[in-house]
Amino acid sequence: MGIEKLGKKSSRFHFIRRSSSRTSEDSTAQESSADGAEDVSTPDHEDAQGEDGNNSQDELPRQDSLPIVTESPQEEAEEPVFTSPGAVTQEPSSTTDIPDRVASPVEIPENPEDILKRLQETLQNMIDDKLANIPLRLIDAHTGILYTSNDLDEIFKESEEYKRLTENLISTPVDELHHTINEFFKYAMLSHKWASAKDEPQYWQIEGSVHEMGTPLEIRKLQQFCTISKESGYRWAWSDTCCIDKSNNAELQESIISMFSWYRESAITIVYLADVSDIPQLKNSQWFKRGWTLQELLAPRFIRFYKQDWQPLIDSDGNHKDELLTILHEITHIEIDILKEFRPGVDNVKKRLSWVGNRTTKKIEDMAYCLMGIFGIHMPVMYGEKHHAFVRLQKEIMALTEDLSLFDWVGEPSALHSYFASHPRCFMTPHEDAHQDSTSSKFEFRLLKTSMGFTTGLSSTAFKAIKDLFKDPPPGHFIANGKMSMPLFVHEVSTVSQNPNKPGLFSYLVKAEGLSELEVTTTQELVPVSAKDTVRYRIVRMWEVSLIPREGSIALASDSPATESPDSPEIPATDGCPKQEKEKEKDKEKDKDKETWVGRLSDRVSHTTAAAFLRRLQEPFIAQLLFSPGDKQPWRRIGTTTRIVAHASSGSLNFRGIKTLLVH
Repeated sequence: MGIEKLGKKSSRFHFIRRSSSRTSEDSTAQESSADGAEDVSTPDHEDAQGEDGNNSQDELPRQDSLPIVTESPQEEAEEPVFTSPGAVTQEPSSTTDIPDRVASPVEIPENPEDILKRLQETLQNMIDDKLANIPLRLIDAHTGILYTSNDLDEIFKESEEYKRLTENLISTPVDELHHTINEFFKYAMLSHKWASAKDEPQYWQIEGSVHEMGTPLEIRKLQQFCTISKESGYRWAWSDTCCIDKSNNAELQESIISMFSWYRESAITIVYLADVSDIPQLKNSQWFKRGWTLQELLAPRFIRFYKQDWQPLIDSDGNHKDELLTILHEITHIEIDILKEFRPGVDNVKKRLSWVGNRTTKKIEDMAYCLMGIFGIHMPVMYGEKHHAFVRLQKEIMALTEDLSLFDWVGEPSALHSYFASHPRCFMTPHEDAHQDSTSSKFEFRLLKTSMGFTTGLSSTAFKAIKDLFKDPPPGHFIANGKMSMPLFVHEVSTVSQNPNKPGLFSYLVKAEGLSELEVTTTQELVPVSAKDTVRYRIVRMWEVSLIPREGSIALASDSPATESPDSPEIPATDGCPKQEKEKEKDKEKDKDKETWVGRLSDRVSHTTAAAFLRRLQEPFIAQLLFSPGDKQPWRRIGTTTRIVAHASSGSLNFRGIKTLLVH
């Protein structure tokens, strides 16, 4: 009798256990000990039936395979939830198989020591991330001592700020951790025009505190910078004269590549103008004529300008960059919105390159390196490559953008590759060309009443060529094996003659098929064209996908409806009859020249878009002059002193397909 009661009670425990949370192994062992040696895991045979209705003990789980749940008064009052024998006897294979009515396992509280260890690792990661994004060396503005990033890690861990964080690490929010770290490592950057190299303090000359040094001459500038930084509330300071070990090539390269981001992340950039005593003198300052100072103007979010006597240029404790925006715009010709919130990138390539056109650098390579941050580009720094550095920069830009303004320049081409400019000054649009813009909105196409005239002036062959071009546009320009593959609209040059109105200059009158006569002024003398020579010239226009009118932006004029042309009758189906097929081909040949672009009504959109494309090709465009010394010889771009603005000749409606040329 006792065994039967015990068995039933055990069975009820089993059902309660199915709807309760599991307990620890210690609780299981303690409960098993209290029940004695009897096997409470086996319920009455009457309650254990298999799917075939027969008694089956084997299908019931063993008691010791399930956690024991201690019976509580609340559990006593609960009515057992009976299910089919199969459901009772099958233990879920994983927690995801447990029915919804079964509670999820109790989460075991994390060990406080584990929590603390995890938070300590998080704090160290924050410190490491911060040190990885600040300059490699910083000067303590208070003591004048120069420290490395490893030193800064140790200094922070010895500080009161770190002590407070670690003492209350468990209760300190992550945002507060970030704030404390950022505040401790705030630094000021110095921007200035270098004096002579022998007068500027170098890394190897810094011994002990900079405040106690008497030489070289410009140590006073460094000392004053540190004093201003300290008085402004910034402990750390950076100057390019002494915070870079230039004898270490790896460190020098990392510093040059990271320079833009260091200025970007600085708490303040202090600009020292050694040749300015008042605002009217600002526009003549050498600071605006140096290449590296361009990024030192654009990158920082907070700037203060100081005059030659180390007094603020304006009486303000605010951001001088914001308060002098109009003056800075007048000096640099950079838009106010860009000055206020500059973003690195490869958009508006020509404009960005022109910003440094009238600036100089002591090393030729720096004219390219100082622009890396402006475009958000990283490339190896290799002093000694001279003008090749600027070509490499243009290649990097070309790989990241389809902006063809990269090739809209005047002046000498690079000796390394003729389609790249030799210097940023080539991108400064001459005054007489300022009104011309290849990306002007006037080239956005609207089909006028005369547009339908274009559709009736070309053969079906030309129409098909345009449709094929739309379906499969040529790939962009790219370089392989030292040659640039360029998809171009080509106009063969027939004559090149000296311009009689401009004797003594490399000024020529050029005639090319499909174009009005061009006046071209080159940077070198051109070889005349004669019937005996194999010298060839071409006027070319670069292909760009934007030439294709945007779908939905074209509308036919109301008095120029797209109607079915009587000259292009629809030929009935031939059902494969050879005679009818032959007649069909004859009709096609006969009417080939009479077919128009209007076509059937179902092709209305295609014809309209093609007509708009043709009209766009009739608009003036920025062109280049190419030269080849003979057949199968490489093409090279010829430098010009002004942009070549080409115009379609009157009545020229011939569509020229795109050719892919290899240009050196």
